[in-house]
Amino acid sequence: MNSTFMGLEIGKRGLMTHQQALHVTGHNISNADNKEYSRQRVVITAADPIYLPAMNRANGANDIGQGSTVMAVERVRDTFIDDRIVTEKNTMGYWKSKNDFIYQIEGIYNEPSEQSLRSRMDQMWAAWQELSKYPEERSTREVVKEKSVHLANEVNNIYRQLFELRQDANRQVEHRVEQINLYAREIRDLNERIQKSEALGDNPNDLRDKRDAAIEKLSTIINISVGRSDKDEVIVYIDGENLVQGSIFRPLKVVKNSENDGMFDVVWRDTETPVFIKNGELAGLLDVRDNIIRQNINDINSYAINLADLTNEVHKDGFGRKGDTNNNFFAHLDISDNTEGNFDLNSDGTNEVTAIFKVAGKNRVDASAAIGISGTLTFRRNDEYDSIAEIDYRATDTVNSVIKRINDAKLGVAAYIDHNGNFAIKATLAKDSDKKNFMIRHLEDSGEFLVGLTGVLKQSGEAGAFDYRRTDDIMKFLPDREHLTITPKYNPAAYMAVASEIIMDVDKIAASRGKDIGGTGDYNTTNGIGDGTNALQIASLRHKESMVDSKTTFNDFYTALISRIGSQGEESKNRLENQETLLTNLENMRQSVSGINLDEEMAAMVQFQHGYNAAARVISTMDKMLETVIRMGA
Repeated sequence: MNSTFMGLEIGKRGLMTHQQALHVTGHNISNADNKEYSRQRVVITAADPIYLPAMNRANGANDIGQGSTVMAVERVRDTFIDDRIVTEKNTMGYWKSKNDFIYQIEGIYNEPSEQSLRSRMDQMWAAWQELSKYPEERSTREVVKEKSVHLANEVNNIYRQLFELRQDANRQVEHRVEQINLYAREIRDLNERIQKSEALGDNPNDLRDKRDAAIEKLSTIINISVGRSDKDEVIVYIDGENLVQGSIFRPLKVVKNSENDGMFDVVWRDTETPVFIKNGELAGLLDVRDNIIRQNINDINSYAINLADLTNEVHKDGFGRKGDTNNNFFAHLDISDNTEGNFDLNSDGTNEVTAIFKVAGKNRVDASAAIGISGTLTFRRNDEYDSIAEIDYRATDTVNSVIKRINDAKLGVAAYIDHNGNFAIKATLAKDSDKKNFMIRHLEDSGEFLVGLTGVLKQSGEAGAFDYRRTDDIMKFLPDREHLTITPKYNPAAYMAVASEIIMDVDKIAASRGKDIGGTGDYNTTNGIGDGTNALQIASLRHKESMVDSKTTFNDFYTALISRIGSQGEESKNRLENQETLLTNLENMRQSVSGINLDEEMAAMVQFQHGYNAAARVISTMDKMLETVIRMGA
């Protein structure tokens, strides 16, 4: 027989069930604007019946129900969408970092504007052109000096801003690593709290929301994947290595790389092995720092040293108003502190290389005539392997065809015919280390091209070969040091400047070409202050194909540089917009599943309120029935 008070218990359970449902609904409503919150719902089920099949069960029809109970409070979440968002945030973080920095690089060049490097360059060429017309006037010389100073200052300014931008990217790398450790530690702590809560039979939905939010923030910074196969713990991987596993956390750290200007490398703290970073903001920062900004710094360095060297090459052969000659127009600071070019490359206190930027032969050549000799030129590529490269020449070749063969091979040197008709060869940017920029690696000739024909080396064969990995190897070149240029100080764009003697006395500007007295082949006597031939020759450098591989003019080189950064900026902007659109769609999908709809919650609240009132009415009715029974007993 049923208990007299059994109806009261059913009503009480109805009250408790709907009261808890109202609490969950209120929790949902209060978090309607919380983007990290997932909608929760109450799973209401019937309580176990009072009788189970057994020999001692009371004699009655069917099981007797005991009302309702809350089986669980579920978190409405789609892990497939979550994992997609994690993946796409990796990619968005990468393009966001690149877009932010490329936008700043574009601002540094400030194109097009009257204050840009292109405008400064055009003004300097125009000043030299004007000087060639009026070489006797000091006013035109002052204009040349001032326009050249403005150009040099602009080069310095671009380098400084690029350098500071690279330092900023490096500082952000360190900051992102700190953020990674912070989020990973938070995930570890949440894992512990979630495990303890689940062990007590609870359903820690809010803690899971916080953990998922931390994982998403982490995914924006670095390429992570999430392992959910183990029901007892969530594992966060970076390229297959555990960052967080349950309550275990492996922190990252940064270490300075002396081979990369002291920039930070990211390693695992426990093993100090490199972290393989493929995506996210951190990958974008590393790409910008070590590729894009570094390339722009190297390009502006290449522009500065080539412009200064070629201007000096012509200027030194000219004469000033007072007959001055053999003066540099732009300052050239040698990387070496001695005239032999010996240099301590690895900073161990001992010179171990001979750093030579450019060498020109002493013999004038007819570049279009057959050379009539054969042999093999040997070079070392400017890569990390210092690999040997050979260029064959034949009797039917011309100097021009040999030059083309050298430049097409991209060996880290550029060959050309200088303004005096001499064969010249200069180093370009290094592919292995910036510290080796503008260093000729190796010059060797089995025949007479570099020896008898052009007059670069003293001797043929291996015994006469120049190799930068030896000190005092400058002796392998012919003794005329005027045809040699030692490698410039590291980052020449940082200190590009008009020579101090030109600043102090513009009369030293060599506008006059001079004349050859005595048939020595050298323009050794001034033509007087009315000659502007040398100024015209410097002005003509504007159209000389002398940059990088002797196929590019200064203007073309700079235009290509600006075009490249513009294309990179356009790509990063488009990719970022695409990712933002994709993530917006994914977020909308997630909100359709996990988001709070206030209209639905209000409807549920009314439903649960009616259920609560109805359960209360059951209790009230049962109370009246019991009161009748009690009164009958009285």
